[in-house]
Amino acid sequence: MADAIDKVIIANRAGMAKKYGQAGISAIDDALQRLIEADRSRGFVTSIVNIDNANEMARFGAAAIVNGKDERGTKTAVDAITDKTNPDYVVLLDGPDVIPHIRLNRIAGISDDDTVIESDLPYACDVPFSRKASDYLAVTRVVGRLPMTREAHQASAFAQLIDRCATHAPKQPGDAASYFSISAEVWTQSTQLSLSEIFGSYAALFISPPDGHPGTDPSLRNPIHFINCHGATNDPQFYGQRDDVYPVAMESSLVAPHVAAGSVVAAECCYGAELYDPALTGSAQPICMSYLLGGATAFMGSTTIAYGPADSNGQADLITQYFLKNVLEGASTGRAMLQARQRFVQSQTMSGPTNLKTLAQFVLYGDPSLVAVSPPQHAVEALATSAADATSSDARSGRKARRIGMKSDGLALAEAASYPLRRDTAASPGAERIHAIARQRGFSSEPVTLVVSGGPKFREAAKVLDQKQKVVVVFDRAPDRQAAETGVKLPSYRALVAYMIGDGIAAIEESESR
Repeated sequence: MADAIDKVIIANRAGMAKKYGQAGISAIDDALQRLIEADRSRGFVTSIVNIDNANEMARFGAAAIVNGKDERGTKTAVDAITDKTNPDYVVLLDGPDVIPHIRLNRIAGISDDDTVIESDLPYACDVPFSRKASDYLAVTRVVGRLPMTREAHQASAFAQLIDRCATHAPKQPGDAASYFSISAEVWTQSTQLSLSEIFGSYAALFISPPDGHPGTDPSLRNPIHFINCHGATNDPQFYGQRDDVYPVAMESSLVAPHVAAGSVVAAECCYGAELYDPALTGSAQPICMSYLLGGATAFMGSTTIAYGPADSNGQADLITQYFLKNVLEGASTGRAMLQARQRFVQSQTMSGPTNLKTLAQFVLYGDPSLVAVSPPQHAVEALATSAADATSSDARSGRKARRIGMKSDGLALAEAASYPLRRDTAASPGAERIHAIARQRGFSSEPVTLVVSGGPKFREAAKVLDQKQKVVVVFDRAPDRQAAETGVKLPSYRALVAYMIGDGIAAIEESESR
């Protein structure tokens, strides 16, 4: 069994029956069987495990999950299943009311409105259940969620979403060269840097204001989307910004009709991947679901308030960049997400609270086994040269080799990574200097100093250095932002993060809420 399964779908049948009814479950089951057959033709062996079924879970030495809100139990069940099956892909089936997000604790030094971070990161890590984001730096699994919103009852729509995964075909690299991108005007420079890194050009960028529907709608047909706008909780719009004006840049109901099948989306926006209940909020469905139900293959975004600089790249800019670059190089969307998370841990200082939050809050929606863009020709030619008589067995061996390498990479990166450990109340001349710098830059809040720790390799290096490392954070609530057309209150925060070695300042980062 352990060697046979390439993709495991984690389901809670009782939770779905409560949500969709028995007739709905039947339609979903039929769609899942069509997906399993399609995967077989692609060379995958796919298995569904119902974590609410005691007999099924006994095979994995784990208890059945009776309560769909049981985060600890669900994480433990996923760990047990993946330990036994060693799959290349893990699919979390349905929204957080069936397979819960893990609610991680607020990270020390951050004082925004998010009391918890709803996250799928823990499912991608082979470590015991925890509510500390810093315990999930060893990212080793390919995981994606095929969702519906909380309390959605449209089983036919969910079945159609699954069927799209079954009929998916990747685009050729040339067909994926066109992109759609829109940015709040205030973040133009940051978005231009991102687009130059991903596509080599920012010529197609829309700026809000003035841009928005319907002028941008024809470009929504393009296969790759990069969005750097404001978002708000329980809100089906994304917003631009010019000075203190925040117009609607994108609207859920206006997105779906124009989305092309197979599109891949990366959105930096606050709450861009929040799966709120539209009926409860009286709103239209989230933009992420408009994309998926409209035919998109994958949506990568944040469940909570996200951060990034105004005129450079960091936090949300980087993790979304890394994801799209991997997609364009021919990785499955799930592998692209795993590689993006690993590169983020490798390239960023994870003792920075906004960096750690970024890693925790960005999730992938869609079947992680799907390849959105075929590998570039040079990669195909290299494979043909090394394996002219390649078979499905060879393809499986190649995937397994990549997974072994990425697991090793994830474990090694966590050993060398730092993280914020606890608050430090001792007076420090360096912290006072940072406070003065923050005041000069317009920050008014008192600084918070955090002691830094890390994995064993980090601690070993720090011991040789024989200088304590700390992080000083100044977190301000900026003036209230209110959307011009809807009156919605938008998250409004600024953060200054300074890294100290002894009493010296090694680096300073500024960011603001997206």
